[in-house]
Amino acid sequence: MPPQIVMKFGGTSLADAQAMGRAADRVIADGRQALVVVSAVGGVTDLLLEAASIAQGKEDFGPILREIRKRHDGIVAAERLDARLVTELHEELGRLLTGISMLRELSARTEDALVSLGERISVRLMAAMLRKKGTQALGHDAWSLGMITKDRHGGAEPHRDCVASIARALGTLEEGVTPVVTGFIGHSPEGEITNLGRGGSDYSAALFGAAAGVEEIQIWTDVPGILRADPRIVDGAKVIPAIRFEEAAELAYFGAKVLHPRTIEPARRKGIPVRVLGTFDGDSGDAEAAAGRGTRIDDEAPIEPVRALAMHGGVQSLHIHSLRMLDAPGFLARVFEILSRHHISVDVIATSEVSVSMTLDRHEGDLDAAVDEIAAFATVERDADRTILCLVGSGLGVDTTLVARIFDVLARSDVPLHVISQGASQISINLVTDPEHAPTAMRALHAELFE
Repeated sequence: MPPQIVMKFGGTSLADAQAMGRAADRVIADGRQALVVVSAVGGVTDLLLEAASIAQGKEDFGPILREIRKRHDGIVAAERLDARLVTELHEELGRLLTGISMLRELSARTEDALVSLGERISVRLMAAMLRKKGTQALGHDAWSLGMITKDRHGGAEPHRDCVASIARALGTLEEGVTPVVTGFIGHSPEGEITNLGRGGSDYSAALFGAAAGVEEIQIWTDVPGILRADPRIVDGAKVIPAIRFEEAAELAYFGAKVLHPRTIEPARRKGIPVRVLGTFDGDSGDAEAAAGRGTRIDDEAPIEPVRALAMHGGVQSLHIHSLRMLDAPGFLARVFEILSRHHISVDVIATSEVSVSMTLDRHEGDLDAAVDEIAAFATVERDADRTILCLVGSGLGVDTTLVARIFDVLARSDVPLHVISQGASQISINLVTDPEHAPTAMRALHAELFE
């Protein structure tokens, strides 16, 4: 029987033996034939990157390496699993770190190979945990099941034939055995290890779900679903029971960390609902209750004027002004050609007859060079630290009083706005403010819209 459901567990859901055991119980309790996608044990990916950085500087990476091994060995010991499950991969990790230290170089290719070890070890532990609990399971590196990416390290795109390749590989699996698969890693066509970027395990889960044509893709995490606002800022923010695909994608892109932005694409193409659930929310043995919890993402959710608020910090803004823009075809094309050539993407944009304002991720491309080129034919003002507050809802245009209420709330809260933009999809309003004012704005808007 092919998989009927994909269940993806993030690092916090696998942080130790107790957490991993609870995740395994979730798989067993569901009762359907599952394909399980797992991230690295909580915190291990960060430790791997820290160890690599220390090794590159020819410093002693031994303490970090021992901490990584301790986390894995703790699960092995607590569950009395076979220690040989992870010995070979721990040895491979040691060799990689030694090589980095000797060469004093950390290439993107080596980094991909290094971070892959966290998930490759996690897969073996999770499969062993399921077997111990009486469920047949086998661990797989994602590339052995068709996860082929383009030849790029540090954030690869899936190959155009990836879903078809996965579907063929899944058809060869032994019936009745639960496949446990690494998350965000794959192989280039040349057979080198690549990754889909941080958080890409959600995306992998969606690709596997699309290939198998499953009934549902479940993303199990440390929060009980997608919330109306950031719970670190708004006390008592509630779970959204149902949300539309395009709304979830917008929230993910603009700061809701629960879901990787690319997760929605393969699921929506195949019409497969996605459910975000909390691993630690409720009884892990109650599959029926789990079916009614969390946030369900599909195209059937009822329309709401505003579904949720998200916040995306650490961006820069550019304000470009030139009288040459007036009735001048090609001006914006020239600006965006420069940004494209310097590998800079735009998040939010607002234009008038003689000016354009936009926000950019401050970590992308050579922005200094791009600004110098634009400054040759326009006045450019650049602000280094801005925050985008995003209001998302499929019914934004339904409530004619909504925009007035939003600006009234922000005015009463003394929140300055630098850029105002409605998304092209008509389901979001993006407000750019200063980072120190953004939490105030989120709390005030949440109180107005949801309390």
